[in-house]
Amino acid sequence: MLVAIMFVMLLSLGIVSIITALASVVNKRSDVKVSGVHLSWLVLLLIAHFNMFWYTFDILNVEDWGFMGFLYTIAGPILIFFASSILVPDGSVDDRSELKDYYLRISRQFFQIFAIVQLWILGSDLVLHGGFVPASLLNLAVLVLAVVLSISRAESVHRAGVVVAWLIFVVQLALRGFGVLS
Repeated sequence: MLVAIMFVMLLSLGIVSIITALASVVNKRSDVKVSGVHLSWLVLLLIAHFNMFWYTFDILNVEDWGFMGFLYTIAGPILIFFASSILVPDGSVDDRSELKDYYLRISRQFFQIFAIVQLWILGSDLVLHGGFVPASLLNLAVLVLAVVLSISRAESVHRAGVVVAWLIFVVQLALRGFGVLS
């Protein structure tokens, strides 16, 4: 149970960071004009946090914890927090062009860590479910997408990438709605 509490606590750090960034956009407390690609990835990363939260139920079912299992388990929320801290801009971004530049400047590091998060999710499926689950195919697609986006600096590729990411999310949502995915 303590592992699950730490897992949720670590996830909460990233969630608060993203919600705070989104709140400044909604409240227009910032003079920075929104970059659609960057904003989309903030929302998608928030959804990724919520998806990762569902592992808490699996973690609660583990009865015998070893230190290595504990370290592996908390690595996921730590990694996604790192991704959040990279994606959420600091106070030095002043306008929309700077926000686009910021996004393109941090995209390699963000998507490398996001790819590692996807690997962690695939590994967690193996460990907690004894093998891949149907959602693993979607996580594999996101992993490939993250690798492609970590390599490319082209704005058009990133715009297309965020569309693909939203399509993957909509497919996942539909499959969950029809009971195909849990």
